[in-house]
Amino acid sequence: MNPLSSEALDSNRRGELTGTQRDGFALRLQQRNRSALGVAGALLAMAVLVGVFAAPSLSAVWRIAIVVVALGIAVSLILRVLTGGDKALGRDLRHGRVHAVTGPITKEQESAMDVDSTSVYILKVGDQRFTVAAVAFEAAPRSGQVHLYYLPASRKVVNLEAFTEGTLTGAPRPLAEAIIGSWRNHFAKATFTPNGRVTASVMGRHSAGQWSVDAEGRLHAEIAGRAEIAQASVSGDELRITLTGKVVTLLREA
Repeated sequence: MNPLSSEALDSNRRGELTGTQRDGFALRLQQRNRSALGVAGALLAMAVLVGVFAAPSLSAVWRIAIVVVALGIAVSLILRVLTGGDKALGRDLRHGRVHAVTGPITKEQESAMDVDSTSVYILKVGDQRFTVAAVAFEAAPRSGQVHLYYLPASRKVVNLEAFTEGTLTGAPRPLAEAIIGSWRNHFAKATFTPNGRVTASVMGRHSAGQWSVDAEGRLHAEIAGRAEIAQASVSGDELRITLTGKVVTLLREA
């Protein structure tokens, strides 16, 4: 998957997966499950061959050990597929939400601890780390400021855009788009829907009303029966609302 896919940027900025992205991850999950079932089948066959047709020179202890280990691994692989395989990725595909992080990027390549000494490709944005495929690693810039989009549960990177001369290669989302979704902190929760409805819960008190963004970019919202006007901004998964000189920070709900 190309992490610099301009066709998907508009949807990813809105916190959504495109149909093509969703299908690509679903196909990857299916291939992983088929591979797991293939390995499980081979292990079951080995267990039968060793248990039934092993050479007489193989001791009973070794025969039992090989059969038990092979059956154990095969059963665990089958159960993993039957119970949903990669649960984190499956959950991301069901919800379809995309999160974002903004910051300086660095690239790291590490050797995996296996017999083939394969490489692990890592992108670091701000204080977060993401393991990516080689094609995504090569396509990402070596340095500079970037906006990286990812799936919250599995942390799969779905897109990335770089700053050019202080500005993102694509225009940042306006507040009226970026704010859509659910946000919370320790004492409050707010949900902004695309049709202009806002529901809020503050210290256990629930309310509902309308919300909008005016021409000056200010947030208008009805909270607890009161019409409030506030400065608001969204940066990645963080919503900051400034009201009467006080700043309230809420995080996007996964």
